[in-house]
Amino acid sequence: MTQNAELTPDATDAEREAYWNAYYASTRTSIRPLPSQFATFVAGELAGPSRVVEFGSGAGRDSLFFSSNGHDVTGVDASKAAVDSCATLAMSLGDNATFIAAAIDEPDLVSKIRVEPGNTLIYARFFIHAITEEEENAFFDVAAGLTAPGDRLAVEYRTVRDSSNVKVTDTHYRRFVSPSEFNAKAVLRDFDVTYAVEGFGFAKYQQDDAYVARALFVKH
Repeated sequence: MTQNAELTPDATDAEREAYWNAYYASTRTSIRPLPSQFATFVAGELAGPSRVVEFGSGAGRDSLFFSSNGHDVTGVDASKAAVDSCATLAMSLGDNATFIAAAIDEPDLVSKIRVEPGNTLIYARFFIHAITEEEENAFFDVAAGLTAPGDRLAVEYRTVRDSSNVKVTDTHYRRFVSPSEFNAKAVLRDFDVTYAVEGFGFAKYQQDDAYVARALFVKH
């Protein structure tokens, strides 16, 4: 599968890996990327330096933002090309962020990630809609395994209302998510919803004004 080929729902793990490796290899940069709107919002919700674990860290824009603002950060992504690029960029920028190449359903993933009970934030922006429903369930299991009472979960994703809108990166795989179903799964894992909103304008990129949901949860 080439970089420009469409990533379909029935793509094999090897095809998905090749797609994302090619994509992130082509978008590699040597300058600090701007953070997402969601990252700056979430940073304002944190009382002080936190242990931040980002899933689907991609090009590292948000992991590096959190790290540069005093947080202890680990980014996790299934693309080795993305992880290698982020590690190199973090070193050149002097950021103390760690990056791990791992799929969300990788066995023993929880044991590979360091947490700080009561002060950990699990962060995932535009990751939930880029994985299958089975992988979403694995994400919840990992998030539950990494968190203790008082820890937080922050997510932003494309909802079912975004399915027909314009997409800049239209070859990416996307699964449009129901916020009510997602929040119900979080509640079943002992996460309380503390903030939830949907709409346009939260994640605009060029002509792609995604209809997204963003939500914050606290483990009880």
